[in-house]
Amino acid sequence: MSKNEVELFLEEKNISFESYEFSSEKIDTNETPIFKTLVLKGNKTGPTIAVVPLDSRLDYKKAAAVSKNRKIGLPPMDYVLETTGYPHGANTPIGIFLHHPEYRIMFDQEIKNHQRIVVSAGELDKSVIISVNDLIELIRPTIADLLVSKTNENS
Repeated sequence: MSKNEVELFLEEKNISFESYEFSSEKIDTNETPIFKTLVLKGNKTGPTIAVVPLDSRLDYKKAAAVSKNRKIGLPPMDYVLETTGYPHGANTPIGIFLHHPEYRIMFDQEIKNHQRIVVSAGELDKSVIISVNDLIELIRPTIADLLVSKTNENS
């Protein structure tokens, strides 16, 4: 398995990680949760990145407030590719930070409950397991409550 740009960047920064291809390997998501990378478009800031647990729902009002936008939402797929360089499903906070350190990146506070997480490595079906502390130190995101509350989800 050859290394991609994200993996090479992590090696260059001396950050420990494990590579996984979802089509061939199974990750224990109870021990190492998967976080998804959402590309959003804010009315004031433009491209905004939110990293949240895979099985959660983003609260757009919270995301807008944290990112200092009045409104924020999911843009068309062509905007995502044009803005990040990654197709839908392959967006990675690491690669986006590498190419666009000026973009506002937010992590949901749930990330602090874990030692390691799985994030995309910038290719479909390819991910990395990385230390939460290393990821936060590398990207320096805003960490905030970005999720729909469980009580609102059930009503």
